[in-house]
This record gives sequence, structure tokens and C-alpha cells, in this order.
Amino acid sequence: MKPAPPETAELLPRLRQQLLLAQVRIMELEDTRDELTPKLTDTEKLLTAALVLADQKSEEAAHLAKTLTDLQAQYEHLRHMQHITNEALIDNRRQLADTTTQLTSSQQRSVQLQREIVALNDQVSQFKAKLQRVTRELDEENSIATARLIRCNELDAEIRTLKASRSWRWTSWLRSVERYFGQRKP
Repeated sequence: MKPAPPETAELLPRLRQQLLLAQVRIMELEDTRDELTPKLTDTEKLLTAALVLADQKSEEAAHLAKTLTDLQAQYEHLRHMQHITNEALIDNRRQLADTTTQLTSSQQRSVQLQREIVALNDQVSQFKAKLQRVTRELDEENSIATARLIRCNELDAEIRTLKASRSWRWTSWLRSVERYFGQRKP
């Protein structure tokens, strides 16, 4: 071997010193590596769990987006149904108001008709009383007429008996003379 130049002789201790420092540094880094390896493993586990969780949350977000879309569609449908229901409610309220007005009018007409019925019942009662009075008067007049008819029949029978008598036939010439002279009187 060749002897080293003077510069390299100086470099050699320096190189050894740097080599020792490098080995110390490597040992420190190996110690740090040994300390960080479990942490790195834990971090990898945490990252794997975070990745799984992120995938789950992504799926949940997609599900929530779909649910939101469905809910918005349902909301629009419900708004449409509410509009239709409100229109139907307005129509029903209008019909109820019309029916109430008609009912009120009918009730007023019913009250008026009841008053008329009461008035007509009063008139019927008056007519019944008058009819009973007239019926009694008619019965009385019928009984009087019947009595008079009986009396007339009795008198007719008496006249027939009288005209059938001999004295009536014998005095007929006197009645003729009386009629003759009775007509001549002014």
C-alpha cells in the first residue's frame, strides 16, 4: 500500500469521527424507529379504521342523499295534496255557507208556515164551532119542519075528511056564489 498523502491523513480521523457520529445517529434513528413502529402500526390501524369509517359515512351520505331526494319528492307531493285539500276545504266551506243560508231560509219559511198553520187551525176551530151551531140550528129547523109537515099532513087529512063530508058537498053551491061575488068586488 501506498502511504496516504498528508491531507488524507488528516481526513481519516475526521472521517472516523463522522463515521462514529453517523453510527450513533443510525442507532438513535433505530431507537426512534423502534419507538415509532408500534405507533405506526396503531396509526395504520387507525387509518384503516378511518378508511372503513369514511366508506361507511360515504354510504350513509349516499343513503341520506337518496332519502333527502325521496323526502323532497314526498314534500312536493304533500304540498300538492295540501293545495288540493285546501281547495276542497274552501269548496266545502262555500257549500256549507250556502246550505246554512238555505237552512236558515227554510227554518224561517217553516216558522212562517207554522204560524199560518196555527192561524188556519184557529179558523178551522171557528168553522167547526160555527158548523156545530149551524148543525144544531139545522136540526132545530128540521125538527120544526118535520113538526110542521106532520101538522100539514094532519091538516090535509082534516081537509080531505072535511071535503069528503056530506055537509061540504051540500054547501058547495054557497062557496061558488061566494067566489063569484068575491071576485067582483073592486
